[in-house]
Amino acid sequence: MTGTDDDALSVPELLGRMMKAEFFLIENRLLTKPEDLKEKIREHLLYMIDLEKSGILFLSGPLHDDSGAMTGNGMTVIRAASFKDATAIANRDPFVKAGFREPKIHRWVVNEGRISLNIDLSDRTSALG
Repeated sequence: MTGTDDDALSVPELLGRMMKAEFFLIENRLLTKPEDLKEKIREHLLYMIDLEKSGILFLSGPLHDDSGAMTGNGMTVIRAASFKDATAIANRDPFVKAGFREPKIHRWVVNEGRISLNIDLSDRTSALG
């Protein structure tokens, strides 16, 4: 029990109030040695920053294993109008174009969570949203 007025709502009523924001989650699977990524890292970062500044990129970054080591895999969440658009965005990543990573795309409908501040992680700028 949450102790709020929400306690009296049915499941359909709760679901009806949820955000239902559509994003696309891109799992980027490494196809080569992690050190090969160094060849295209600058291009990749500039591409991701461009997506961020254009409002397409929501979240992105490398994945690490349980020891803390980078795996060479990555995860990206974008805004796109369709699977086709999300696929085109994923395939323009310099890591993908070079054959270093293979993207797998999922449509992700976000219902719960809280966001109250816009932060561009690449240059540490922020704004109230």
